[in-house]
Amino acid sequence: MKRRVIFLLYMLLCINTNAQNYRNAKAYINDFGKNELFVKEALMEYSRSIIDYNPEYRTEDELERIYKKLEEINANLVKNDIGFNGDVGLRDEFMELNNKTIALLKNKTLKLNDYGFQSDLDYGNILKNFSNKEIEIAKYYSDIIEYEKYKKDFGLKYNLIVRNYSGKNVFEYDAYQNLIFYKLNVLDEKLMKLYKMKDLEKLDECLVYMNTIIKESYYKTNQMKDDFADRSLNDINVELIAFFQNQNDNLRNLYFQYYSLSDALEKQKNVISNSQDAMQIETYNELVKKYNLAKNIYFDTLFDNQVAKKQLIERWYQTNSLFLKNNIIFEDIFEKYVTEKKD
Repeated sequence: MKRRVIFLLYMLLCINTNAQNYRNAKAYINDFGKNELFVKEALMEYSRSIIDYNPEYRTEDELERIYKKLEEINANLVKNDIGFNGDVGLRDEFMELNNKTIALLKNKTLKLNDYGFQSDLDYGNILKNFSNKEIEIAKYYSDIIEYEKYKKDFGLKYNLIVRNYSGKNVFEYDAYQNLIFYKLNVLDEKLMKLYKMKDLEKLDECLVYMNTIIKESYYKTNQMKDDFADRSLNDINVELIAFFQNQNDNLRNLYFQYYSLSDALEKQKNVISNSQDAMQIETYNELVKKYNLAKNIYFDTLFDNQVAKKQLIERWYQTNSLFLKNNIIFEDIFEKYVTEKKD
């Protein structure tokens, strides 16, 4: 499953020039800005691998290629970017952000497709994983904002207006929407495994945790619903949350009936094995009918539920892809990187 790591990699630079002295700050910053195009293009290429439903190995290969390239960029920056009149502040700020991006790619903080592995962990580790991802994503985008502020201030220091990011960050928004999807699917994966174990206590424990995440997810989607005019991704998440809520209510009740009748049938079987009483046999036969009915209803409902879930999740992927396609703007920033001088 090709899952959502695109929400990173915003504004990373690529320096390919040899070390040189610049005649003025504008020439230096323009050269610095020119190379942002390389990263924009790489980001667009990576995003297309998600949008066009390329196999997961292609997505993983893209990530590995990107972080190796970022390592090369940092080495090249140290060697060739001597700044403007010795001022290497912009270079160093970028390299710091670059290193944070590399760290996130390597430590799998942004890996959001390991449902099977995560669902086998205990709840303490599952929740810790959720929390760590949310904290790291928030910090990463906070660091991006700080970098953008520094870039602006660096330009103003030399009486230049440097183009910098402002407004809603589509990658950050997509990250949080994907994190909602991820949390629900990890716990649903665990829940579906428990339905096969005939352990009502563990099943109910999982439902408590999952229903807590469902409430949290409703709250977060409500907070984000007006962040973009395009509400499609938020809406599909709301639909997914409602689906899981309905699934948990209905399946649990049907499973409980099936589970209870299974126990009752086993007990009654033990009774008639020691007695040939006609009434006991009749009671047993009635239980068999009720059990078979409850069993058929439960498994038929489970099957229909899983089919509907698969279809909804496929629509979720399509919606996420279209949202990115429609809301990422890959403009050519080179000519506009530095605007007119301040008066």
